[in-house]
Amino acid sequence: MIASARPSFVSSLRASIAKHPGAAFLAFFYVTSWILFLPALLGTLGFGLIPVEIPAQPSILLLSLIALAGGAFFITRIADGKEGTRDLRQRYFTWRTGPQWYLLALFGAPLLLLIGAAMVQGPATLSAFVAKLPQFVPTYVFSVVLIALLISIWEETGWMAFLTARWQKRFGPVIASLIVAPLFGLGHFPLLFISGGLTDSGRLAPSEVPEYLFYLLVLFSVPVRLILTWVFNSTGRSLPLVALLHASFDTTASGAILTGFYPDVDGRLLYFGLAIVAIGVLLITRGRLGYRESPPAIMPVVIPAPSPVPLS
Repeated sequence: MIASARPSFVSSLRASIAKHPGAAFLAFFYVTSWILFLPALLGTLGFGLIPVEIPAQPSILLLSLIALAGGAFFITRIADGKEGTRDLRQRYFTWRTGPQWYLLALFGAPLLLLIGAAMVQGPATLSAFVAKLPQFVPTYVFSVVLIALLISIWEETGWMAFLTARWQKRFGPVIASLIVAPLFGLGHFPLLFISGGLTDSGRLAPSEVPEYLFYLLVLFSVPVRLILTWVFNSTGRSLPLVALLHASFDTTASGAILTGFYPDVDGRLLYFGLAIVAIGVLLITRGRLGYRESPPAIMPVVIPAPSPVPLS
């Protein structure tokens, strides 16, 4: 009788997850990420412990689907029940918003990099880009949409629709984004040790690791998370918009786009530009980043029917 009265391990685990859903999500994500990246890390592109070249791309795809989207739904089901998973699923279908947000999501990043490159290198960069514009648009848009569908929308299910959306109710949108930023950056940490994981130039030298850690945890993550939170909140919590914008950041800074359409431009210039944009958004929105708390439920006022007046 005493043994049966004790809570089982499963029930205790469920209670802990329900009490600390954010911590449970992060634990599940980081453990799963190292497991999924292990083949690439052991192969010739990583530490070379096995004589097989295993690319990181399949691990990234599985990580987005299993650890981020899957983890978000699994923990939401435990913490918030069916209603929570229904709300999380609804984020995929929130796409009706102003066309300006789609234009921003698709073309804001390449335009920002073009402006920055023109300021640093002069108007010749602008002329070279305009000359290749007919080739740029279909190549770039196809890459953005493909990455958004395969990776970004599942990635942002975890980081934005689950973690940031949950924490901004408690800490506010800015603090929530700043907390999520280094956690998001650390998710890319295994790629530091895989050739071609973070750069198209091959394996990072040991002396470059501290620089790229700063890039991952601060320069890359902080402005990206602030801007994505702003777009998420301003579009009625639309995951498709956030996914497109995230994919546009990755595509614009990729080696293929930089080499083909931004000659001699450092992709990290984009993230300096995003830092300036993030500061501007913080000032314009006064730190709200488009966030509006859900209005309290209004109880209906029941007016009693008048009593009939007896006829004399």
